[in-house]
Amino acid sequence: MNYKIISFDIFQTLVDVNERIPEIWRGILKDDYTDEKARQGAKAVLSTLPNVYEQAVQAESFKTMDEVYQECAQKAMDKMDFKISPQDVAYHLMYQHSQAPFYHEVLDCIAKLRPKYQIILSSDSNHLMVDALICKIRYDKAFISDDLKSYKGDKSGKFFRTVLSQLDADPKEIIHIGDSSADILGAHKAGITSCWINRDNRKWSNPIKPDLIIQNFNELIDLL
Repeated sequence: MNYKIISFDIFQTLVDVNERIPEIWRGILKDDYTDEKARQGAKAVLSTLPNVYEQAVQAESFKTMDEVYQECAQKAMDKMDFKISPQDVAYHLMYQHSQAPFYHEVLDCIAKLRPKYQIILSSDSNHLMVDALICKIRYDKAFISDDLKSYKGDKSGKFFRTVLSQLDADPKEIIHIGDSSADILGAHKAGITSCWINRDNRKWSNPIKPDLIIQNFNELIDLL
């Protein structure tokens, strides 16, 4: 496999946002925090976010991550008896993304790959979410949806077309690694090799399948 560029999704690929759930809800609930309320809040948000994100992807006009998370928070809070503004919920959700820990093997594996490959980051996010994280990685270029005004899963394929254009690269030179269907379908649409990182033994449900599947970055080293 003669790849020259490795593209990485960030959240749930490089870093584990789930580790920050207690801190997310401590920041939101403050003195009203309990583990049970944190569990309820996380469940409400996680059940709402996929639909809100998918509607944003399908919409004709781009929504920023702040707008997506505020809409998600509003829908989630409508289900809960929490006296919290959607703005506060959205801010804490986004900020705590930036505080998430890297999976244990990630930084070492990227350090091993960097001498041979160009490393890029491709994320549906904003700078509040990613800046405190990506400064810890040696990478060549970061593509952020709020900057590009497009998502990885866009119907138009604008996100990955922009990646190809800015890198002046052939699709066959790139492999993109991510945990979501947006990663796989977006890469597929652009003719880029897709690699699904499936850390939790989930089932793939889309008819368009990833080209490659790994469970951790050590497998990626062996694969390449």
